[in-house]
Amino acid sequence: MSFSPVSNEGKIFIKSLDDGTTVTAQFNPKELQIDKPVGWEPKPDTGKSNKPEDKGKKNQGVGVQFTGAKGRSLTVELLFDGYEQGKDAYSVDVSAEIGKLEHLASVRNPGIQKEDDKRPHWCVATWGKTLSGFRCVIESLSTKYTMFDDKGSPLRATCTVKLMEADYIGKKEGQ
Repeated sequence: MSFSPVSNEGKIFIKSLDDGTTVTAQFNPKELQIDKPVGWEPKPDTGKSNKPEDKGKKNQGVGVQFTGAKGRSLTVELLFDGYEQGKDAYSVDVSAEIGKLEHLASVRNPGIQKEDDKRPHWCVATWGKTLSGFRCVIESLSTKYTMFDDKGSPLRATCTVKLMEADYIGKKEGQ
């Protein structure tokens, strides 16, 4: 028996823009964490003192400069539970669905000479208005298996997925 979500309608999903592989959550997450870094770094010509008596002196105090906009990142936990899916208890292995997530986080065609194929999947994540067409790449994937059948097949798992916003994908200069 294969694992399948109860319904795709209204569920959070992550889909490859490269080959169409789609992972749909069985249950919507209880929370999303969206981080929006702002590109600030120390100004190179400022001093190290931030004492009040040094105010007004040239190159004293703490200075920062804006280095540019950065994309958002999103962290979400997805729960896969095959225990409740089968007719008999301990009957649905969730490893196939988790394998799809691992596929999205893996290099697409490592043996191919074409540079564009030597990267993981470019994806889109969608869930309601909060996460509408979030173009991204998987930055990290962590899987915790929490229930097994008597043969050791995983029946329940939680995957923590960190997605990095990516409106387009390019290769690193020099490659």
